[in-house]
Amino acid sequence: MILLLSAILGLALGLLAGGSLARVRSYPLKGLLLPILALLIKAGAAYLLKPQFGATLVCVLQYALIFLFLSLNYKRPVWPVFAFFGSLGNFLVILLNGGRMPVSAALIGSGSARLELLAQNRIYAYCLAGEQTKLPFFGDILRLGPDGVPFGFASAGDVLLCVGVLILFIQLVTYMPGKPQAAE
Repeated sequence: MILLLSAILGLALGLLAGGSLARVRSYPLKGLLLPILALLIKAGAAYLLKPQFGATLVCVLQYALIFLFLSLNYKRPVWPVFAFFGSLGNFLVILLNGGRMPVSAALIGSGSARLELLAQNRIYAYCLAGEQTKLPFFGDILRLGPDGVPFGFASAGDVLLCVGVLILFIQLVTYMPGKPQAAE
């Protein structure tokens, strides 16, 4: 959800800076289907598999596709760096915690149904952060939305990914073929 909001904000800022949707086709983005496939694999696994079944394998597959996409676009200016470090942080914390992203209980509030589901490992690829959590500072430790009614949670990796997506979408609408770009 926050990546989508970052993309929309990037488009809006790019258009306000004089960009055009017509320029998107000329942007030399490679392997766009890879992150889409990664998203579909994760969503499909969450929908089709029992909670936590194959979560580590799904994590490795998902991030292999994301890192391949980033490697194909590493020469693009700025955004791949943010996306790489955000993805790396998320990948490491998920991988080291059995294919699950740890979520801080302090973000959720006591007595909520979501807290109970996390404590019982019943939300695919997520777990409640605790004493055994590895790299807890890379987990979902940021609340998105008001204290009583958050609409989501994020990690430091998610924040970096959002910056990368925002920059990518600004570049998509402001790209001028033939004009030198940074890192080209």
